[in-house]
Amino acid sequence: MELHQGEKSTLDADPLRAGFLPLVCAEVQKVLDNLTIEEFGIPPFTLMENAGRGAALIIEHNYGPMRGRKVVVYCGSGNNGGDGYVVARILYNRGAHVSVISLKPPSSPEAKNHFLLLQKLKSSDHSDRLQLNPAIHEEPPTADLYVDALFGIGINRPLKGMAAELVEQLNATNSPVIALDTPSGLDADLGLQHGTAVRADLTVTFNSHKPGFLLGEGRMYAGSVRVVNIGIPPSLLTHDTVCPVDWISTDQAISSAIPRRDPQAHKYSAGMVLVIGGSPGLSGAPMLSARAAARVGAGYVACAVPKSIQPILAGAMTEIPAIGLSECFDGGINTEAAMHTLQPWLAKANALVIGPGLGRNPNTQQFVRSLLRECSTPVVVDADALASAVQLLNAPGETRNWILTPHAGEFKRMTKSKELSRDRLHLAREWASTWNCTLILKGFPSIIGLTNERAVVCSSGNPALATAGTGDVLSGLCGGLLAQGCNPSTAAVCATHIGGKTADQYAEKNHPGTMIAGDMVDRIPNALSALLRET
Repeated sequence: MELHQGEKSTLDADPLRAGFLPLVCAEVQKVLDNLTIEEFGIPPFTLMENAGRGAALIIEHNYGPMRGRKVVVYCGSGNNGGDGYVVARILYNRGAHVSVISLKPPSSPEAKNHFLLLQKLKSSDHSDRLQLNPAIHEEPPTADLYVDALFGIGINRPLKGMAAELVEQLNATNSPVIALDTPSGLDADLGLQHGTAVRADLTVTFNSHKPGFLLGEGRMYAGSVRVVNIGIPPSLLTHDTVCPVDWISTDQAISSAIPRRDPQAHKYSAGMVLVIGGSPGLSGAPMLSARAAARVGAGYVACAVPKSIQPILAGAMTEIPAIGLSECFDGGINTEAAMHTLQPWLAKANALVIGPGLGRNPNTQQFVRSLLRECSTPVVVDADALASAVQLLNAPGETRNWILTPHAGEFKRMTKSKELSRDRLHLAREWASTWNCTLILKGFPSIIGLTNERAVVCSSGNPALATAGTGDVLSGLCGGLLAQGCNPSTAAVCATHIGGKTADQYAEKNHPGTMIAGDMVDRIPNALSALLRET
């Protein structure tokens, strides 16, 4: 059968050019800085100047002209403080009244040099618009804006003493607070606050987004995030062997990866999905999955369920055929009979979705293992099928075109962990590589682990997704995109982003706590249309 294939996956080509945003941890950012300095000859002083100048321009863009405005800049002793000294100088030159409060004297050569520039400005300032003061145990000057330049991305310990006091001062103000690079006290990798952290209204970060802005508590502390290009060559971001980075999905990137239907397509060339799931009392799960696969563009979707619930699906779904699978005396699926029934369907299917509502009956689990062993078609393994799949994943074998979609509880059972590590990004990378499968670690945000030891963090979605059945919709979206020719990594990233967009659209007009999974399915056409307009 001919199947229309789109362009090469954007994840296999150049993610940066395709519109994905780089996501850089603290350690990798230091490597990028050093490579820029050593290999490209850009001085640290210049990188600091670019960072501070870019941040100052973003501050003015967001909060209006600086002339006559009162700004207080809190500076630490390291390079983050140096960035703050540059911001103070630029805003002063643009007419602001600037007070610089230094936690300690600058320690790095670049920060010292930028502080010297401020001192020279101060000595020639006859308007008294520039104040340079050490931190003291008093309330800060009243200001229109406060800038946090106390600590950068390297902080991974609780703040104490005067540092903690200054953070609390910033959090007590009613005026906007702008953090440079990372809110002080926030772990830039994990999104955790160490004892106390600055709650910024705006974070101006340098070079790339940091994982901690999306993970853990980071969203609450980072506020809105803007990125300043400080001069690091983009080529460093796309060579994993030099400096591996992760990625953030964007509407632009997903738009370029969504399959387009050939004008001469027919139902089979547009991709066929076979959804296998359901059990007594759980007939809705496979229906949600099947409907999502059809809505995302698969030309033909069929749904195979135990015979006892087949009439329910046949009566509820007018466009999707319902196939009945033989059951054992205990209600589980009969492996031999079911495999015989499915043979003609498996021969036509371009993708399988197995697991939604399937249950954990031992006979059913045996059927799942038999099917997965024999199947060479790309498969989305979801829900109850994950327990069977993990037994095969942990055995030596060839590369599998599987997408795994566990939520936190399922993932803990699959990895035999008592609790999840706080570093979900690392977990997604590690286990996708270990199992040699694409792994969607569901949560907020959802993270897609790729087999090349990288990961994509989904930028769409909100707490509306925390309701039963949304995982079934996601598995159907994955299956529908696989059937249309996407490889597993692209299908998983696109499906997760599209599902998140449906929730975002719902929350624009409704309280997120009122959404049900069917609302997601109903909004897939609008979400796809909005994304395709990005092209």
